Amino acid sequence: MFEAAGVDWFWRPVGVGRHGFSVAAKRADPHAVVTSFCGVEVEAWQVQRLPPETEWINEDTCMDCWRRISARWD
Repeated sequence: MFEAAGVDWFWRPVGVGRHGFSVAAKRADPHAVVTSFCGVEVEAWQVQRLPPETEWINEDTCMDCWRRISARWD
C-alpha cells in the first residue's frame, strides 16, 4: 500500500526574505522562537499569521532554504 505523501514545510515572508519552515512552527507557542531551514530565527506568530500580499511580493525567496528543501527529494 502507498503511504500518503504530505508536505511538511511551508513558506513565509518574515521581513528578512521568504523562508521555508517546518509545519511544526504552525503549532508552536506564538512567542516561541522557530527556525527556518536556513537558520533564520523568528517568533512563531510571524509564521502563523497569513501575511498581506505585499509582503509576498516585496520579499525574495531564500535560495538556501530552497536548496535544503529540494535536496530532500534528490
